[in-house]
Amino acid sequence: MPPPRLHTATCPYLHPSRCQRAHHSRLFSTTTPSHRPSIGPESPNYIHVPRAPQPDAYYRPHIKGILPTPRPIFPIHNKNAPETKTSDAYFAATTPDPSPAALNAPQAKGLDPSARRHIEWKSKSAEHRRRNLRESLLELRDRKQKTDARLEARVAAKQYQRDRLLNAPTPPDEKYTAASVLQSTLPSRTGLPDPNRDARIARKRANFSAHDAMKKAERRNALHTLYMNARDFIVTEEKLNEAVEKAFDPYSEQFTNEARRGLNVWNLGYPETVKEHLERANKGENGRAVERSSGFSGVTDERMRRIGEELTGGKI
Repeated sequence: MPPPRLHTATCPYLHPSRCQRAHHSRLFSTTTPSHRPSIGPESPNYIHVPRAPQPDAYYRPHIKGILPTPRPIFPIHNKNAPETKTSDAYFAATTPDPSPAALNAPQAKGLDPSARRHIEWKSKSAEHRRRNLRESLLELRDRKQKTDARLEARVAAKQYQRDRLLNAPTPPDEKYTAASVLQSTLPSRTGLPDPNRDARIARKRANFSAHDAMKKAERRNALHTLYMNARDFIVTEEKLNEAVEKAFDPYSEQFTNEARRGLNVWNLGYPETVKEHLERANKGENGRAVERSSGFSGVTDERMRRIGEELTGGKI
């Protein structure tokens, strides 16, 4: 039941206009207005609060997650993909027609009505899938063609507008209001003079030929190195078994050190560090006495091998 309506008190001692202003000033009170009796006290609109004339700023809600990029139905690198995926051969391969056995399956003898209805429902579902795939591919092809045509037209229009503005003559207003400049100092549209153009082009061609020859030599050297290293490649099952047996043979001599026979590579000690490599190459004070007394034979052998590879032009 709505609350009883309150009667407005009269102002016998005031001017009628003042009474009217006093009546309007009461509309901003915190009491419940009489023309909204359906709003309960639990609602935030129960107490009328005047709104500012300026609206609130628009807030765009943050949506979590991202949508994945759709997979292109027609590959971009294949221009004939729209026609290939909408051809009769493609439809025959992806959506083949049902076989005669499948068409005559519902009329087979000995089937109860429920099984016959199930087979008919599956046949109708398969026919709907085939029709939907064909129609969707045709619709996507038409949409792609329209989109590509619209994009090409927009690009052609922009290119035409650019060329027109680039090759347009100087407007009369700019020509008459520009500062006085000699005709010989004006920028030329044909380009700046280049008296050494032929020599520069010849030099660049020679540089390109030398760089191309160097790349060919490096490629030939890499191919020869691959050929020399191919002797150790495992290409047959027998070589694979031999390598496995050698790597996992517990009685092999490959992991034997001065003290005992080992089962793995850690029996030979830790691998050498960079500091130990440098000390061995430079014969530092911290090196071993045997290595210091051996001289530079190891480094010399390595250098001689590299010199032989450079002279023969191949890997040794």
